[in-house]
Amino acid sequence: MGKRSKSTRTPGAGRKKEVLDTVFTCLFCSQKAVSCKIDDATRIGYLSCGRCGQKFQCQTNPIMAAIDVYSEWIDATEEVNTAD
Repeated sequence: MGKRSKSTRTPGAGRKKEVLDTVFTCLFCSQKAVSCKIDDATRIGYLSCGRCGQKFQCQTNPIMAAIDVYSEWIDATEEVNTAD
């Protein structure tokens, strides 16, 4: 008795990993010119606008991404605006 013949299947296409943005819209000048960078050695996230020059930095953890630094900036800006 022989073995069953195995059908040849091609492996399915894997899902593409979505890449998160690193350039965002500025809250002050409304231009898409805010770039975020995270220094893994010092665990500090840097945010700066190329148009108006706004700068922000915050402490990060190993699982934070650039969008998290941007959202921290939004939260800090809202906190300052509501305190007045």
